[in-house]
Amino acid sequence: MTIFTIEQKANLISGLFEQAGLSYGHGVDNAWDEAVWVILKSIGFPMENNEIDWEQVLDVEQINQIDVLVEKRIRTRLPFAYIVNETWFAGLKFYVDQRALVPRSFLGEWIPDGFEPWIDSTSIHSILDLCTGSGCIAIACATYFEGASVIGSDISKEALVVAETNIRNHSLEHRVTLNCGDLFEGIDKKFDLIVCNPPYVSDERMRNLTKEYLHEPDLALRSGADGLDFIQRLMMKVGGCLNDNGVLILEAGSASFALEKAYPLVPFTWLSTAHDEMVVLVISAEEISQYFS
Repeated sequence: MTIFTIEQKANLISGLFEQAGLSYGHGVDNAWDEAVWVILKSIGFPMENNEIDWEQVLDVEQINQIDVLVEKRIRTRLPFAYIVNETWFAGLKFYVDQRALVPRSFLGEWIPDGFEPWIDSTSIHSILDLCTGSGCIAIACATYFEGASVIGSDISKEALVVAETNIRNHSLEHRVTLNCGDLFEGIDKKFDLIVCNPPYVSDERMRNLTKEYLHEPDLALRSGADGLDFIQRLMMKVGGCLNDNGVLILEAGSASFALEKAYPLVPFTWLSTAHDEMVVLVISAEEISQYFS
């Protein structure tokens, strides 16, 4: 068997991924990074460690394990996070399977810093994560907003089983609770902060999704002709669940332009992300009351 270093094997795998026409976006956004992820996971390298020895020689057992995962990734087109039931979000490790979206929300770029300076993180004592899915956003909020109580809510009972697993893995049962319901069904309190990564993929975009995305729950992606079905329902009701000084932080994603077109008078504040896209907005309870009462 040919001997490979980590760098050599990563080059070979990334070439195979590109040749197979895989698509990315479930933890990494290119073939090279995913190839490295496959290798590091296979050899048990701590994913939080950035000091990779690229000249490390892989042994026969490691190469066999890598090749099994590469073959499965290409054959099934499953996101790699589903294959290994693991991914990272906001610096934290999460269990994930096909009952919930692979964690990747742009909100993860802002949570570790408490969404400063757009909100005063010290004034946040209660948080609702709507459309919680795997629970990654709720758990990240509980981790970085120390002392805040968090509720994660989702319409999918199956997704909430995944969220429950993650809450237990992070030992946050005392601070993160779960609710099953549509929108605010089952929610009987108001919050200082509501965060939401809702379904926002339009019907047209759904028809053009690659195979990797089609392995994810349709319910967590599809949101009507313009991607606004859920968001519009949310905006009309969210004011009743925010405290007077409360804030909604919403990922509108690919529906952001449709949202601005639908509500041209609303002064949405868009937060910058690493991709410099108009995808995450912040709006206060006062603004919601003014424009969506």
